[in-house]
Amino acid sequence: MARLEGFIIPQAERVCAQEAGSDVTDRPVGRVNNFRVTPDALARTLQDFLGGSRAALVLENGAIAFDLAEARYTVSGEERRCLLHLWSSERNIVRRVLDAEMKASSLRLSVQRLGQARPTTLEICRERDQRPPSARRAARRVYQARLVRVLERNFAGFSVERIRTAADLEHSFGPVYARGLIHKGQSAFAVLGVNDQETHSSIDAALTFGILWLDVCRQTHGGRMMVEGLKLIVPSGRSGVVRSRMAHLNRGAAKWQLYELDEREDWMKEVDWADYGNVDTRLVQCPQEDAARRRFQSAIERVQALVPHCEVAILSPAAVAFRLHGLEVARARLTHQAGSFQSTHEIVFGIGAEERVLDSSSETAFNSLVRSAAEVRHAEGPRDHPLWRLHPERWLESLVMRQGGGLDERIDGSCLYS
Repeated sequence: MARLEGFIIPQAERVCAQEAGSDVTDRPVGRVNNFRVTPDALARTLQDFLGGSRAALVLENGAIAFDLAEARYTVSGEERRCLLHLWSSERNIVRRVLDAEMKASSLRLSVQRLGQARPTTLEICRERDQRPPSARRAARRVYQARLVRVLERNFAGFSVERIRTAADLEHSFGPVYARGLIHKGQSAFAVLGVNDQETHSSIDAALTFGILWLDVCRQTHGGRMMVEGLKLIVPSGRSGVVRSRMAHLNRGAAKWQLYELDEREDWMKEVDWADYGNVDTRLVQCPQEDAARRRFQSAIERVQALVPHCEVAILSPAAVAFRLHGLEVARARLTHQAGSFQSTHEIVFGIGAEERVLDSSSETAFNSLVRSAAEVRHAEGPRDHPLWRLHPERWLESLVMRQGGGLDERIDGSCLYS
């Protein structure tokens, strides 16, 4: 195996440097360990990374250009070059990829704008917090001091022990969360807070680390005081996920208290975590499945001819998804014909934010994608592979939909829905 800046290049993608005089179909774009790397190998490397980066950020020359949670992309290694096409409702760019380098959780690309000779840098980052380490540390120090001030003001009579943000790998704590203890006499509460500049996932995971911190406090101070429960502090307006999770905790195990902190006003209020009902209500129209299947019959037949065992999910009257064990590999949708008011069917394929129109020229790429997914996405597949790990809930749903009677023989399979 040869490596391209941290990526393994399959044996089939090698072109020995000693064969430089032979007729090579793909023009080499780089040289690693005396092997030439083809545009097709670069395209596969890029697709593998992006396949496991559903919410990555794309930075061009240091500035955020695309958010893959909303944008779409296409990668091709055709015509002797690797092209990356990115588009959203605001921008549309095409770049030729010349080189790729993996660094931590990001992929740094040397790219070339069409019509320009000088390459530029494009970086795809799985980590959404793009602040430099110094800025993160500064924000956390400010929040640490603010948290002490707010605790002293809101819990009169309680003493605030030192609030810390230092990493504690022994107990699985990083610097994201500010942790401490407040006590009055023999009564105490564990305290954990997270500032509003941290990522959504860090804020949503605060309850998990709060429970861990409560356990640490009880073990550490168990002989001197009784740690009654946890005071969890999250940014203002961002307690929804934490609130719904906290509502299912054992109330007899501890006193669970949730607060929202407005960092601009230094103002904190307690949140009623038991009130987790109809906070955000939406009514989704149930599509008529038979009508949708008739509307997309030709598209369904075409995809099932290529992938006989795929699952067909009706998303709406205007869209149908095709899945392999819950992993969406293609979608059929209605689109307007250019220059008319009529609608026609369009089939697109790809994993995550990737989107490519299925036609005669891309059928080979679609077959390759499906074959790769089928080789990985099964019970005995490699669990560290991105395609195996994607959408676990959808995978479970596909099993239930297929074998509902195995859970309970009274379940009517025709009444199951997503």
